Amino acid sequence: MKKHKLNQSGAAHLILVIVIVLAAVGGFAYWRISQIQNESSDDTSASTPSDSSARIKHLGIDLDYYDSATQTAGDIKFIKLPTSEGGVDSVFWEYGRMGEASSAGPARRNPQPTFIAPLGTKVHALVDGTVVNVPKLYSGDYSVHVQPKGSDLIFETEHVINVKVKKGDTVKAGDVVAEVSDYDSHNLDGLGLFEIGILKGGNPPKHVCTFDYLDDSIKAETLKKITALEDAWEDFIGNPDFYNQAAEPTPG
Repeated sequence: MKKHKLNQSGAAHLILVIVIVLAAVGGFAYWRISQIQNESSDDTSASTPSDSSARIKHLGIDLDYYDSATQTAGDIKFIKLPTSEGGVDSVFWEYGRMGEASSAGPARRNPQPTFIAPLGTKVHALVDGTVVNVPKLYSGDYSVHVQPKGSDLIFETEHVINVKVKKGDTVKAGDVVAEVSDYDSHNLDGLGLFEIGILKGGNPPKHVCTFDYLDDSIKAETLKKITALEDAWEDFIGNPDFYNQAAEPTPG
């Protein structure tokens, strides 16, 4: 009888130990799940979907009217580009421009405005916001993604090197974030290039027209300078039909 009671006592102790262990495991699991959720929340780049206040306050480089004496338009240097098949053939490629088919692939529309500028040219943040990603690209250079607070849009400066910012940094429009890339510089007589773009949702994300999102503080003057840039390039190369400005709802 005494032995039976001892067995019962031992079983009770064992059950108690099991209950304590299960409670501890359950508590840890709950704590860890909460931590993971918090980490995921901190890492996300998506905020409340609303692009109403997301506006570009800097073009990414300093653009000005063409100066024939220096053959520059702000940061942009005019040269006769020794382009290869399917290569860039102007100092500015507008959004939606149809490229030529080449050995690298079929003709396609340019998804982002592209600027050609001397190597070392500084690239600036387009908007106020947080750096949400700095991915390395297939071309060996980088893209800087900035997302304004409360917006579902991501504004990028693509094909850049010597990046000055990292994920999590807060930037203001006009802050230097990188330099133009040396990608394809062998086809551009030593010049660099970079692109500006806006990404919206999806995987892959949708590209939208950058110049539709210019802030009112720079919109009128920037669009005048883009039109003047296209006119100056056509004069420079002697081809008045290089750009189809009549088909551009918004210049650029």
